[in-house]
Amino acid sequence: MDFSTPIMIIGLVAVMLALRVPVGFTLLISGTLGFAMSRGLDSTLQTLGARFYDIGSGYSLSAVPLFLLMGHMAIASGVTDDMFKAARTFVGHIKGSLVLATTFAAVGFAACSGSTTSTTAIFGKVALPEMMRVGVDRRLAAGCIATVGTLAGMIPPSVVLLVYGIIAQESIPRLFIAGIVPGLLTALAFGIMIYVRVMRKPELAPALPPSTRAEKIDAVKSVWAAILLAFIVIGGIYLGVFTPTEAGAMGAAGAFLIALFRGRVTIDAMKNVFIETSKTTSVIFIIMVGALIFTSYLAVSGTSGAVSAWIVGLEVNPGVLVILYLVFMLILGLFIDPISVMFLTVPIFLPPLVRLGLDPIWIGILVTKSLEIGLITPPIGLNAFVLKSVSPGFSFKEIYGGIWWFLQVELIVLAILFSFPELTTWLPDLMYGG
Repeated sequence: MDFSTPIMIIGLVAVMLALRVPVGFTLLISGTLGFAMSRGLDSTLQTLGARFYDIGSGYSLSAVPLFLLMGHMAIASGVTDDMFKAARTFVGHIKGSLVLATTFAAVGFAACSGSTTSTTAIFGKVALPEMMRVGVDRRLAAGCIATVGTLAGMIPPSVVLLVYGIIAQESIPRLFIAGIVPGLLTALAFGIMIYVRVMRKPELAPALPPSTRAEKIDAVKSVWAAILLAFIVIGGIYLGVFTPTEAGAMGAAGAFLIALFRGRVTIDAMKNVFIETSKTTSVIFIIMVGALIFTSYLAVSGTSGAVSAWIVGLEVNPGVLVILYLVFMLILGLFIDPISVMFLTVPIFLPPLVRLGLDPIWIGILVTKSLEIGLITPPIGLNAFVLKSVSPGFSFKEIYGGIWWFLQVELIVLAILFSFPELTTWLPDLMYGG
């Protein structure tokens, strides 16, 4: 079989990405050109039409804008500020003070957001100034903010896991539930690292005076609605009460009600919520269309099948193949956002790994974790640029210097999840309906 055309098209993708052409348009142009060269213009136009229809009519895809809407509505309702204040109230007196508070608050907000970059940006605005005010080390503070946003990529309702489920045609509820233990394990590992570092060097994060009982009660009152909403959404998915799309609708409606009762529903606020949701949804859907065209071309050209047959035919332990795939994800994650990388690689590499007997849910968690690590890995680390954009007073040297400690923890957690697949699979196996 002649693979000269597919090789040329893949080379075109590499060149366009190097020229910083948006990923969605890169895949759309390359895939369309490949189709036209191999199948003719009529077949190409029919394929384009079918893929646009698939994106527009897919029921499961409607969960994407709904969960994004939930996250932006939660930001508008002010729950981020309240979660940070509540976490500060309960753990501010512990060694690590506001750094620990930020980490635990990020877990709560991740359950209402699902967006890594949004979590990083909002905590850069909310938590970072407060840390600077009480004298937290600049590197530790910047590293914490840039890193804890990745928790939203794992803790449901993670948009990245949702997209993986759509691409891999795997159960999205099982993926969501599979992300709970890895997400909490990551947050716990962050907390231990922060506590140990501050215990050895207390000046890194001065402890705050203990909060009074009244302050703790007020803190609980300020966040109970958001926590209840997260439990309803995640619990509804776990028990099989809601589909992911229905859970997204419930979450968006609940976040709106929280904003309404708090008096945060204004014309300007709602306009901003829907504009931001529309922008993010549009970007994701353009990537989806481009990726579907590109992967369809690879399929009809025989490239995907050839790669799959080659991987299956290797006389290598499947675990080694997974490690190589994760290293590839770590590298790509430096330069490209997680959703784009998934669309580029999962349709090609997942089928042969599944044929070798590996659990696609476990692989999905490992891939997501690897891509989230890529977001904080120097010399690129997209989350570092997000933090720099909202906190221009910080240098990249300070941000990357702080990230280094968290990056080590992330790699250790990835190794643990790889070595003990049961940490990922046991909770989904307990779900309603298996």
